[in-house]
Amino acid sequence: MAFEFYRLNNGVRVVLVPMTGVQSIGVGVYIQTGSRYETAKINGLSHFLEHMAFKGTKKFPTHRETSYLEGLGAIQNAWTDVDATAYWCKIPADRWHEGLEVAKELALYPTIPTRDLEIERGVILEEINRREDRPDEIVSEELQSLMYGKNPLGMMVLGKPEVIKRVDREDFLAYHGRQYVAGKLVVVLAGKLPQTGEVKRQIEEWFGGLPKAGGDDFKPVDDRQREAEVKIYKKKLAAQAHLELGVRGVNDSDERRFPLAVLTSYLGQGLSSRLFIELREKRGLCYAVHAGSQQLVDVGVWSVYAGVALDKMEAAITAIWQEMKRMREVRLSETELAAAKEKLRGPMLFAMENPISQMEWYARQALDKPDAMMSYDDVVTRLMRIDAAQIQQVARELFVPEKVNLAVVGPVEETQKGKLLELVGND
Repeated sequence: MAFEFYRLNNGVRVVLVPMTGVQSIGVGVYIQTGSRYETAKINGLSHFLEHMAFKGTKKFPTHRETSYLEGLGAIQNAWTDVDATAYWCKIPADRWHEGLEVAKELALYPTIPTRDLEIERGVILEEINRREDRPDEIVSEELQSLMYGKNPLGMMVLGKPEVIKRVDREDFLAYHGRQYVAGKLVVVLAGKLPQTGEVKRQIEEWFGGLPKAGGDDFKPVDDRQREAEVKIYKKKLAAQAHLELGVRGVNDSDERRFPLAVLTSYLGQGLSSRLFIELREKRGLCYAVHAGSQQLVDVGVWSVYAGVALDKMEAAITAIWQEMKRMREVRLSETELAAAKEKLRGPMLFAMENPISQMEWYARQALDKPDAMMSYDDVVTRLMRIDAAQIQQVARELFVPEKVNLAVVGPVEETQKGKLLELVGND
């Protein structure tokens, strides 16, 4: 599927993705900022700001007005991650203009009304409290904290309660002024596009006049690791532990991301994955187990999550590590390799039918690697060329004891840390 990428004179990046056979359009304004661009003093401000944008903008001064797109049949939302923030909607194609205007207003012209700030402060604190009821989310954050320590990449996207209680309107305005600038913006439209000239003229009118500015960059990460590490988050649960075993992976430009994707598909995605069959179906060690990969512009994390009964925790950790080590020694058969590739190709074909998936696909690339963007077809072609030897090689490079990190959430004592280290620190 063809796409068009270009830059405005001030540095704003634009991606247009025409799609046939659809009647809707995905519209998004993305900003290259998130929790890793924060300091400990303002941790959580990126996410808090995303919430506050909906309280009112220059043209749409109330929440009722910023959400009026729903009355036009739109699905509207926003999100914040460690490295990006997005304001988006999926809307009937003949309403693209309204969709883009609201996304523009939310991103560029929030007013941060004082009367709503205190109300939303309480909402954010409740969202943080809600996290305490989601140990599967806590364990991922604890793994990130274990691997990146005091670097902002190790901080929570939601932030700390003490920060949320303290930040004021001036903090929001200062952060927005630094980070929501032309050099960090990506505008994306994917779906049933009208005449491209019309879209381009409107984008130029609304975004082309922003002053040139690059904003603040994130603090570099020291990604070296010399020995296995374990972190325990003691929490009272119903005789269950949530664990995530991770290694330092690859960034989103590393050529090894393609064999790693096939490895992940085979080992830990779906009911037919090796981990699901070995840990759940054969041994009954857990209910949920799956693998995944986070790839950022500079670093990456590859991990396996499992929720296990407390008395089966050590057996589950041992089994996961054994299966990871097995990938270093045993090459996939032709049948296994073909199935793992198809498990990747299928969802990618499905995503090509969805304007929101298309919008997200190209926006993330435009943010991180605008000069090396790939279409779905490009990526599928690369994946289909991967062989078993490449998969084995990436396993040998990444799945080594000195790169292993284990986070555990549950009624687990700190005194068990030594035993857990023995389980993952052996070869």
